[in-house]
Amino acid sequence: MSMVYVALRRTLPDGTVVTVTLEQERPDRVYGVLQVERRRDPTRLEGHPPPVVAEAHGPTQADVLAQLRRIAESDAEVAEHLDEWQAARRIEPPPPA
Repeated sequence: MSMVYVALRRTLPDGTVVTVTLEQERPDRVYGVLQVERRRDPTRLEGHPPPVVAEAHGPTQADVLAQLRRIAESDAEVAEHLDEWQAARRIEPPPPA
């Protein structure tokens, strides 16, 4: 059974919450995700997890946390990764016929 825990949580000036979660998949493999929660209304938090804007794998928790901490501790890096996440999900309208 793998263990999952929150390794880092940071609130940005605008109220956005950045969370790094680590999962020990095997003794020699750790998986981590960085999520960005922009919703502030508690009634809207149900049903959908915050977007995962970065992922990392490594042999130890320290390695994976270091990779994701670099992003999580920089407002500019968080914004860039969130913009990339949003752009990847944008649906472009079809060209005019």
